[in-house]
Amino acid sequence: MSAVMKRFFIFLVLCALPLQGALSDTLRVSQIDNSSLLANQRIKVYVSVTGNNGVPVTGLEQEVFKLYESVAEGHRQEREILRMLEGVNVIQGVNFLLIIDNSGSMYWDRTGRIKNSSDPEVWRITSAKRAVEDLLNEIRNPKDRVGLMSFNMRIDTYVEPTDDKVSIQRALAGISRPSEEEAFTELYETLYRAVGDLSETKGRKVIIVLSDGVDFPMEDNPYFPERAGIDGVVERANREGISIFTIGLGRSADNESLSRIAQETGGAHFSTYSPEEISRLYTLIRDQILSEYLLVYAAGMRPAERKLVRVEYTTPDGARTLASERFYFSETVFGFPQPKFPLLAFVAVPAAVILLIVITLVRFERKKQTPSLSVYQGKGRGKRVQTLDLSPRKRAITIGGGERDDLTITGDRKVQKTMVQIENRDGSYRIASSRGSITVNNRNVQTRVLKSGDVIKVGDTTVVFDSGIEKKKKKK
Repeated sequence: MSAVMKRFFIFLVLCALPLQGALSDTLRVSQIDNSSLLANQRIKVYVSVTGNNGVPVTGLEQEVFKLYESVAEGHRQEREILRMLEGVNVIQGVNFLLIIDNSGSMYWDRTGRIKNSSDPEVWRITSAKRAVEDLLNEIRNPKDRVGLMSFNMRIDTYVEPTDDKVSIQRALAGISRPSEEEAFTELYETLYRAVGDLSETKGRKVIIVLSDGVDFPMEDNPYFPERAGIDGVVERANREGISIFTIGLGRSADNESLSRIAQETGGAHFSTYSPEEISRLYTLIRDQILSEYLLVYAAGMRPAERKLVRVEYTTPDGARTLASERFYFSETVFGFPQPKFPLLAFVAVPAAVILLIVITLVRFERKKQTPSLSVYQGKGRGKRVQTLDLSPRKRAITIGGGERDDLTITGDRKVQKTMVQIENRDGSYRIASSRGSITVNNRNVQTRVLKSGDVIKVGDTTVVFDSGIEKKKKKK
C-alpha cells in the first residue's frame, strides 16, 4: 500500500469516528428530585447523554426529549416539559461523596500477586488517594461540596460534603492500613449508611464508590447489626433520589454487583485493572455530571405510591431514539394507592396539619438557653416530661433503657432494643440509631441532622429536640 493510500485510509477512519460516537449515544435518568412535589407538583429530572466513549453530548435542544409518567402498566401519559436547563449543575453546584474501599486487599499491588508489600508506591490505596487529590484540584466551583468516606469492617473515615478541601486532604492522608481483624469489606452496609447521611442534602447528590473486591461482611458485626444488602441499597438510593457511580478496581472486583447498583440508581459503572486509570475515571464521571440536562415537568394527579418516569431522546439526525426509566416515590397524599385514597386522604391531611401545629407550638415555646431534649411519656394526667440539657462540651449522648445511658427511658420495652446516639459536631447535632427503628417527624431514619422542633419517636416514647436560644443568636 502506497503512502498516499495509507493517508487516505487513516483519513476515512478519522472521519468515521465522530459518526461512530453519534450512533453510540447512551441516555440515563440520573436523579429525580421530588422535593417540590407537595408544594407545586413540580418534578425535576436530571438526564445524562453520553457518547460511546463516555464523553457527554452537549448543546442539545429541548425538542429532542420527550417525557412520560406512569403509575401502572398501560397508563403511561406524556407530560409537557415545562423547561430544560443545560449546565444547571455548574450553576447550582454538586454534592459529591467519595467512598474508598480500605480493606486489606487495597494494600496489595495492582496484580494482586504481592499481598504483603512494604512499599506504599505499589499499593492500590495509594493510587486511589492520588486520584482523589487530582479530583480535588480539578474542582474549583465554590458551590461544589465534597465528602470523603473509607470503610472496611466499619466506616473508619468520614467527612460530610464540605467546601473545605483542606479537611478532605487531611482525612485522606489519615486513612491507614487496617488490622487483619478489620480487613472485611462491608460494601453494601456502608453504601446504605452513606445514602441515609446524604439524604438530607439538597440539590444534585452523587456517590462515587471505588472497590477492588466483593462485599465481604463480618459475621455479627456490631457496627452493622441490621443488614440491608444490595436490594436495600438500591431501594434506599431510589427513594432518596441519589445516584451511585461505581468503579471496580482489579480482577477480583465484583463488577456485576457494582454494575447493578450503578445501573439501578441512575449512575454508571466503570472497571479498570490499572490504578493509574482511576484519576481519568473520576474526571470522566465529574464531566458527565456537570453536563447533565435538567427537565422540569408537572406530575400527574393519578395516585400511586411510586411513579415511573420515562425519558426518550431522539438523536439530532433523527436516526435513533433512546429511552431511560426510573422510579420516584410520591410520599404525599397524592401518592397513596388508589383504592385507599379517599379514606386515607381525609385522615392523613388533618393528621399532618395537627402534627405541623404541634411542631410549630413546640418551636415557639422554646425558653431554654442551651440545646435540650424533652421526653414525653404517658397520657393525660399521667403524662411525664423528662428534660436533658445538652452540654456543648459533651461530644455525644446516648438514649436507651440502660442505667449507663445519658437519657434513660423506663417502662418502654421497645427502647430496650434500641440504641440511639446524638453526636455534637461543632454545634450541629446528628442523631443515629445502630439498633432498632426510630422516626423523626414521622419518617423512619437511621441518621439525620436535627433541627429545632424535630419530633423523635424512640419506641413508644416521644422526644423533642430544642436547639436553644444561644444557637439562634449565633446565627444572627
